[in-house]
Amino acid sequence: MKMVALMGSPRKRGNTDLLVEAFFAGAKSKGAEVEKVWLNDLRIHGCQACLACHKTGRCRQRDDMTGVYERLLAADFWVLATPVYWWGPTAQLKTAIDRWYCLCYGEQPKLLKGKKMVLLTTCADEPKVATPYLRGMLKQAIGFLQMEWAGEIAVQAGPKGEVAKKPAELARARALGIKAAGGKRLKSSAQC
Repeated sequence: MKMVALMGSPRKRGNTDLLVEAFFAGAKSKGAEVEKVWLNDLRIHGCQACLACHKTGRCRQRDDMTGVYERLLAADFWVLATPVYWWGPTAQLKTAIDRWYCLCYGEQPKLLKGKKMVLLTTCADEPKVATPYLRGMLKQAIGFLQMEWAGEIAVQAGPKGEVAKKPAELARARALGIKAAGGKRLKSSAQC
């Protein structure tokens, strides 16, 4: 099984990254191949609403999103990893999500159908307050792409690296990674 994480956080070794590392540790223990895509390191422009993808199934922009599409289409499982900024994803992740529009055309819908996605998020406020809009937006997007929502972990954490001091939360992320890589049906594991 191939897993790709779209890293919405600009901070390496921050709370979101630590959560992904725990999830990936569980997944790798079951033989999954894992990869992180650091969106902040890439040159990705916003969707231009040109609708060229309606005809071709491809985005006409030639930026680093081209490589992200290749990774997403090759993966069996997507991990969307983001801290909560203003009750939603970071700008880095939102820009990439907006560019998914071309995946709704051409051959891509057939390639996406049945792929799974999990949300790993950290937030300064309690998850039940911070994550409903983020979760709702992503569940709608994943449903529209005919993918399967495979679970979530939402952890309250403030200063960089605080998640490292939360072994129970890291254990939950590892357990979700094990279940995800094991191909078992997952249920939501949000703290809401």
